[in-house]
Amino acid sequence: MWTLITGAGSGIGRALALELAGQGHQLILAGRTGSRLEQVAGETRNASPECQVMTMTADFSDPAETRDLADRVCQAVDHLSAFIYCAGVGEPAADFASLDLIDFQEALAVNVSAPMLLTQSLLPVLEGPDPAARIIMVGAGMDKQAQPGTGSYGVSKMALRRLVQQLSVEFGTMENGPVISLFQPGLVDTPGIRRHIVKAAGLQLSHAHWLSDRLDNGECLTAEQAASALAFTLNQTPQSDFQGAVFNAPELVDSLSFAGS
Repeated sequence: MWTLITGAGSGIGRALALELAGQGHQLILAGRTGSRLEQVAGETRNASPECQVMTMTADFSDPAETRDLADRVCQAVDHLSAFIYCAGVGEPAADFASLDLIDFQEALAVNVSAPMLLTQSLLPVLEGPDPAARIIMVGAGMDKQAQPGTGSYGVSKMALRRLVQQLSVEFGTMENGPVISLFQPGLVDTPGIRRHIVKAAGLQLSHAHWLSDRLDNGECLTAEQAASALAFTLNQTPQSDFQGAVFNAPELVDSLSFAGS
């Protein structure tokens, strides 16, 4: 069974690749930086020699590259069992007056338009009889928690939440359509959040200190824990409970006692 993971070069995407490879998935790893993808592919092959791994680069802020990625996936495999969209961007801004339109547009392109366009373009390999292909969009808790300086990321992730709701309704009208859910990882210690903290602290944004304290005190998930929770959601949730659902990683980790480290 082939699984496509975007944003697979680091963080949750990387950890998820290693997790799913060990569970029998064949992987297509997609992202912007080819060298990072190849590194993750090498780690995956070393950990799970039986796993087939392909890497494909794409800039998800560019619709043409997003469509081209979908075309390459459709040429490479007859069917996708799963598609996980982990890619995400959005820079902090000092205040509303400093919010950069180009960054705001890029966040909307990568976090909303690209997952919509990629899902639409992948329908030929996502449609099919039981079991239905599963799609998971990775969201962010910031979508419902507006804070100074987080407009690009927060607004775009709120739009992603609404996109998942829309797609679940649309797929419900298809005879052999996929099913979709939203996965909320919560605070996860990744290179991305570390970079965000540095930038936010430089802009004197109040949430930077709060985030840094939580990470330093271990009040967060590791990327491996989040990936374990996501893999459980993908593989173990009944289809009737999956479509249109919102899954929260911290709750899953607490209830199921995941021990990824």
